[in-house]
Amino acid sequence: MHVNSTNNINMNVYTQRGRAEQSNLHSQENPKDLVGKTNLMYMVDEEKVTRVSHEQMTHLSQVLELSEVSPEVAQQQYLHHGQAREVQFGIVVDGKLMAYQNDKGHITGKGGVEALIEQANGDINQLKALVQQHYSSSGKVEVYGENNRPTNAEVFERFNGRSYKSFVHDEMNTRRQANHQEQLARDEFLRSKLMFDQAPQVAVFKVKGEVVGSMDGNGFADMGSKLLQLAKQQGIEKEALKPLYTLDPERTSEQFSDLLTQAFGNDVEVEHFHVSNAPTRNEIRLLSN
Repeated sequence: MHVNSTNNINMNVYTQRGRAEQSNLHSQENPKDLVGKTNLMYMVDEEKVTRVSHEQMTHLSQVLELSEVSPEVAQQQYLHHGQAREVQFGIVVDGKLMAYQNDKGHITGKGGVEALIEQANGDINQLKALVQQHYSSSGKVEVYGENNRPTNAEVFERFNGRSYKSFVHDEMNTRRQANHQEQLARDEFLRSKLMFDQAPQVAVFKVKGEVVGSMDGNGFADMGSKLLQLAKQQGIEKEALKPLYTLDPERTSEQFSDLLTQAFGNDVEVEHFHVSNAPTRNEIRLLSN
């Protein structure tokens, strides 16, 4: 038997770290297997993008939060499910419960015995005949009426040969451990994302006065969707911009500027910053998208 529930994922909030520390940690990024890969921004079809408002995102977050179930709530659901009396009949072979069906028509079984319930299709007499045919005197069908139905927990214990409470206890421990690992992974993701977003951008690129992207001190160029929009307005083929959205940390800001100039001519500007007073990647992304 299974009780469906949703894992709860907690998220910690991290304060912003110093720029120097972020820059140092960020230098560990840009793994070699990403070199030559194309930025997702280039591959997205802008015409097929549906933009969601801040209010809609807030509503979605609230819905997801309400749908989360804590281990404590899940435990109560398991225990409540165990006390319900849903099983209508079962097949016993050699004294062991091998298959059963509940009042919702769900069949649980092992050793292929459940196939007999499927064949009988709800006909108890047909099921008894099938059990007699396959198992002779070693098998029987137990039919439970309204007054003698076992609890789901009792059926679970007969079918699995273990305590239902022990099962719930183990399930909750597994759930808590999984939640803990998920939280650690989520925290690590948020920490990495924060460092990535806050990485200082030492070069900012503009086309016709519009900020279109930037580059950090590690040569990671980050171009926004505005560059694609400007290219479309000027009739520049999208394919001509692909090198600008391809990761190549060996390129300098000057080389990158040359690529932009090849596509947009003299409308290109580059502004350089010292790492101590450079804008963050996130700040530039707000302008370039």
